[in-house]
Amino acid sequence: MEIRIEPGRFALSLLLIAIALLIAHVTGAVASHVFHHQQVFGLVDSFDMNVENNVPTFFSAFILVTSAVLLTVITSQSTADRYAGHWKWLVIIFTFMAIDEDAALHELLIEPVRDLLPVAGPLYFAWVIPYGLAVLVIGVLYLRFVWSLTARTRGLFIAAGSLYLAGALGFESIGGWYFSRHGEMEDLRYSLLVATEEFLEMSGIILFIYALLDYLRDRLAGDPLRIFMART
Repeated sequence: MEIRIEPGRFALSLLLIAIALLIAHVTGAVASHVFHHQQVFGLVDSFDMNVENNVPTFFSAFILVTSAVLLTVITSQSTADRYAGHWKWLVIIFTFMAIDEDAALHELLIEPVRDLLPVAGPLYFAWVIPYGLAVLVIGVLYLRFVWSLTARTRGLFIAAGSLYLAGALGFESIGGWYFSRHGEMEDLRYSLLVATEEFLEMSGIILFIYALLDYLRDRLAGDPLRIFMART
């Protein structure tokens, strides 16, 4: 059995799922904050993008794992490449991101950073400081790698990274400012900020998946990625 993965169709399918999760979150937020229906048979928490271990968290972890798998495939084909090490480290980085998304490891840094630094406002969720520094270091180390890519792949990588960081650091900081300024209360506006943050993150990873599949298609002489499954 052969499964052909067309970059555009696969990415569009993932994006439609992300949009459905966004709609579910916003619907649940309206039900909770406007009509005061807190549970609705448990569906509100199941699709709340600000809650861990639910459907949006699983989807976010899934697309990060998908990215790591695709990066592993590229790494296996780039052993003689000058930037083979950069591809390998991307596998490690995205694997860590998937684990972090599922286990919320970044939140463990909030209290230690607050103990060290007088953070407030946009830095209320203090994990953005060490993660922001890590992004800066990785960005510097990967400048030559990104510039070595073709113009199309380079543009897709930069666009994907920009979308993801706009959500993960940008809107996270805006949400931290709003949350701290309004007495740490999760109201409808805060829920909408969370929705924007998470959707940008998902969109960034989905665009990155498209970029990786597109890159692989070029490596495979224009053919889409194929997965062969043996019949039992």
